[in-house]
Amino acid sequence: MISPWLKHRGSQLLFAAVPFVLVIVAWVLLSGSGLVNETFLPSVVQVGRSLWEVFTQDDYLKDVWVSSYRVSGAFVLSVLLAVPLGLLAGFAKPAKEAIEPFVGFVRYLPVPAFVPLCILWFGLGDLAKIAVIFLGTFFQLILLVADAAREVPKEYFEAALALGAKQGQLFSRVLWPASLPGVVNSCRTAVGWAWTYLVVAEIAGATSGVGFRIMEAQRFIATPKIFAGIVVIGVLGLATDMGFSALYRWKFSWRQ
Repeated sequence: MISPWLKHRGSQLLFAAVPFVLVIVAWVLLSGSGLVNETFLPSVVQVGRSLWEVFTQDDYLKDVWVSSYRVSGAFVLSVLLAVPLGLLAGFAKPAKEAIEPFVGFVRYLPVPAFVPLCILWFGLGDLAKIAVIFLGTFFQLILLVADAAREVPKEYFEAALALGAKQGQLFSRVLWPASLPGVVNSCRTAVGWAWTYLVVAEIAGATSGVGFRIMEAQRFIATPKIFAGIVVIGVLGLATDMGFSALYRWKFSWRQ
């Protein structure tokens, strides 16, 4: 007999699979209709064959590792710097007035415009790529964390003060634990941006990475390999998103 939990989980997986199936069906119909040249839209079979080739012939696992290292490095650096600043901006009004206007200005600047500067400042190595991804996630994450901090009910702080807590303890003993679920959700959003900016980071000066392979395939009009790279980034991004979702359910099951 199937337990209700398994039936519920199976329903979730079924609903999650529906959009993927619809996209693949539409892709098969459109590419097989002959209305679109295969140079612009290769078939699912061609992309599947390219995926097999890049992993068996082109040492693509190395590129996946390099890209994952760059995204992870930039993301960890963003979290270490943005979370304290965001909590401070959401907790103290003077900090908000000092931080948020500047962050609001910088976050609207186009990240690709910083690629030449990052190469000029940090050279052609991994540091320049990490810097580009960092710029695309750091400032956005500050505002997300600040919003999470502002959602903590004021009654929590009032109760802590009534019980004898000092002002300094409000940050570490009340704000941090109460806003942690929101911080994790903010990090989940930010890591998606990190994968989005990967190709931008690997446009210039790169000799490895999934983004570099996509740009290389574009130069040779190898459209199936472009799609293969896009699929790989999508799978990696989905894996990290599912990891954060699992962490949230595990640590904050009481919020379900």
